[in-house]
Amino acid sequence: MRITLYDRGLPKGKKLFTDLEAVCKRLQIDFDPEYSHDMAKVYAKGIQGTTVLMIDNEIVFIDKYPDIRELENIVSDYLK
Repeated sequence: MRITLYDRGLPKGKKLFTDLEAVCKRLQIDFDPEYSHDMAKVYAKGIQGTTVLMIDNEIVFIDKYPDIRELENIVSDYLK
């Protein structure tokens, strides 16, 4: 499983990544999530936004900041 959070370094994005790391540890995911400021990668795919979460190269959400419980549910769905 590959989890990547693309963000411009906004405070909400940083908190989201911290929550994402905690969720991955709690769910015992073998791979650490990646935090990238290289927005050109998502813009090249035609995706617009300031914060983009992708799991296995699939867009999960754009410009949303779910709480840690909702984030855990989202990541868990991808483990199935």
